[in-house]
Amino acid sequence: MKPLLVPALALLFSGCHHFSSYQQPYGDDTAKITFTSNDTAAQPVICVPGEGFQSTDYSIAQRPIGGDSMNELMEAMKKSPEVTTALQASPQARIGIIYNQKSTNSIKRNRCKVALQFEALAGEHYQAKFNYTQTQCGLSLTDSNGHSADAVQIDWKCPQ
Repeated sequence: MKPLLVPALALLFSGCHHFSSYQQPYGDDTAKITFTSNDTAAQPVICVPGEGFQSTDYSIAQRPIGGDSMNELMEAMKKSPEVTTALQASPQARIGIIYNQKSTNSIKRNRCKVALQFEALAGEHYQAKFNYTQTQCGLSLTDSNGHSADAVQIDWKCPQ
């Protein structure tokens, strides 16, 4: 590879990652959550009261069609078809997804933000699935038994 090409590629890929300030908690008073999608790239976020919605370290990516080199590239860009993180157990936990994609006509952007509030129980592992179809955004939540979690869609607000 030419010497000038390497820095250019590094600069290009560094711009693809959402620099995150979300610091996942550790300990017994936490729950896990795994974000997936219907093969749609999006950014999971966690509400940190007093600090707002914060992006997870990894974003949801479409499933790569390439082999190991594509998987390595996705890892370097901090993108994965599944994103797992921890959140503080809380009776009013809030999670969300940010979707932002340029449409094919390159003038208009498809955007949405969808958030859920639920009771995050310590030790539980939730599955959040983002679904984007024909300009409609949705987010569903299930518990570790595959049952629908008692979650409600909320406005894009993170309490102080």
